[in-house]
Amino acid sequence: MQKQGLGVLVRFARLVSDAAESREILPLLVDALSENVGCDGVVIVEIGRAGVAKISVARGVLDSVTSLELDADMIGEELGEAVLSACKPAFTLEHTRPLVAAGNLFGAVVMLFKKGKAPTDEGLGLADALIDLGAITLSSAAQVERLEKSYAELRASHELLGRTEKLRALGQMAAGVSHDLKNILNPLSLHLQVMDRALAKGDVAGARESIPEMKQVVVRGVQTLDRLRDYSRQQAESKTEIVDIDLLAREAAKLARPRMASSAKGRILKIVEELHAPPQVMAITGEVVSALVNLIVNAIDAVGSSGIGTKIVLRSGESNGGSFIEVEDDGPGMPPDVQKRVFEPFFTTKGAEGTGLGLANVYAAIQRHGGSITLESTPGKGTCFRLWFPGAPPSRWLGPRVAALARIMKTNIGD
Repeated sequence: MQKQGLGVLVRFARLVSDAAESREILPLLVDALSENVGCDGVVIVEIGRAGVAKISVARGVLDSVTSLELDADMIGEELGEAVLSACKPAFTLEHTRPLVAAGNLFGAVVMLFKKGKAPTDEGLGLADALIDLGAITLSSAAQVERLEKSYAELRASHELLGRTEKLRALGQMAAGVSHDLKNILNPLSLHLQVMDRALAKGDVAGARESIPEMKQVVVRGVQTLDRLRDYSRQQAESKTEIVDIDLLAREAAKLARPRMASSAKGRILKIVEELHAPPQVMAITGEVVSALVNLIVNAIDAVGSSGIGTKIVLRSGESNGGSFIEVEDDGPGMPPDVQKRVFEPFFTTKGAEGTGLGLANVYAAIQRHGGSITLESTPGKGTCFRLWFPGAPPSRWLGPRVAALARIMKTNIGD
């Protein structure tokens, strides 16, 4: 009998191991009790989350019993007596066992027997084992349900955090683009003034001289806005191309020069170009120009507002297998505590006039290019920013040239 009971428990354990909820577990428990303990009827009272007791599963009793109103505090013999009373005269004996596991009460099982029948001690022992095993399964299912709920809440929180972070990043990106756009479009006002004066004098040819410069400013402005559009649509970054950083430095200097008029305060400032034709690099032209304009404008503001220094130097060269461009000024320099924070978003020393996004944008742009940015500054002696770009891979720029050379050679041989 003991061996037979063990086999019953093993079979029951296998059945309930695949069940995930009480509505699947409890009917299996009722079947096991009816078939192996010899009870004529089984009623399982389940206690819900709100503490309300209700008959969840019933076997071998009248349908009217399932609507029996019960009190959760009746769990125990009092509950068994209430169920037996509702089932008389069909049943004359009951045995009630609680469904308890891990300190949690899930309900109770009422086993009913007809007149003249009574369970054996071995049967009740097997019933206790089945009920305990069922309670353990209910506890595991409840824990899994709680974990699934917690995971769902965590996933929802993560998604909300992701959307919030995306909006925050998009707002920061928009502010940065606004900052860059203001720097890039600033020369338009100067060119319009030049055109206005030229046209007033009837000098149409002189007015037209500003048109190419204005077109270039508009092109860079549109590229800057495209960065915001691409980011908001989560599109891939703009394609890189082979560029001459000396040309981009000269373009940035032209865009930044109008800033001198508002920052010089009567003093004569100058931009000196020490460009040494370093190897070309793979870059996004609009981003590099914006980064250089940011650095040059910052240098102009530092020199102009402090009254210290008069010169901004643009210097290029070759270093560590790549090319660099430096923006150096002979202005007031930065104290060490400021140097540590200059690349932090929204950190600024310009008060209400600054956004604190210029250098943060420069840092992000150079990181996207796989390069680096370094800063050297001495209070009272000036500041130097260096942007370093990795050299263009030979396969990216030699290939087209080799192909072109081969075509030329083939043509010459044919001639």
